[in-house]
Amino acid sequence: MKQRATDLGRIDITITRQLKIETNYWINVLTRVCSVVKSLASHGLPFRGTEEKYGSSVANSGNFIMAMELVAEYDPFLCQHISKYGNPGKGNTSYLSFYTYEQFISIMSEKVLETIIKEVKAATYFSISIDSTPDITHIDQLSFIIKYVLPNGEPVERFIGFIDDAGHKAESLTDAIFSILKKYDLNVCFLRGQSYDNAKNMSGKYSGVQARIKDVISLADFVPCSAHSLNLIGMCAASCCEEANNFFSFIQNL
Repeated sequence: MKQRATDLGRIDITITRQLKIETNYWINVLTRVCSVVKSLASHGLPFRGTEEKYGSSVANSGNFIMAMELVAEYDPFLCQHISKYGNPGKGNTSYLSFYTYEQFISIMSEKVLETIIKEVKAATYFSISIDSTPDITHIDQLSFIIKYVLPNGEPVERFIGFIDDAGHKAESLTDAIFSILKKYDLNVCFLRGQSYDNAKNMSGKYSGVQARIKDVISLADFVPCSAHSLNLIGMCAASCCEEANNFFSFIQNL
């Protein structure tokens, strides 16, 4: 029985060997896909194109397919795989479709976020920066940035994510900030700074987000956005010039 339990003594040795070969094959495919996904994502490049098809004559087939085909020119294994499984259609396994690299992106983002949270906890003290802007679909994107100092003394800023459906009221924004800190198990008592623009709901002295957070942790100093302050000064200065007002008003109406 002990001899039969070993790989060489099993009656299904052929099937076992075939399974290992098949497993190693797909591991090699996924290793190459992972490398391409990591390279494109780290440079902030888009993945998809107008036509996602391997061997297509269309120039804009997407950066992912372009990179995979480029690697395949110097990698016989990947070249053979693409020629065999490049455009298999739905229901067939190839690990070359958008579904696979979107899963890789999701897994990588979780790992990156996990690393950031570990660094923040190691640094102990941190500050936050919140700002929003509408995207191309006119949906408001409220970004959450966290700042801290690495053990070597280097200050860093890290993007944590977008806050969904936070609204524009100070109370709801404050609740959203505290919920993010609680989600990642970050102690609000170590919050030492907060930075927003000069909008009343954010910088309000009595009921703004910064005031509500300082009610909870008084050491979280508020620093208004210098770029927004400069923009307001520039707008105020430009409004003193009647000719400039008339010119830009005409351009805007046109």
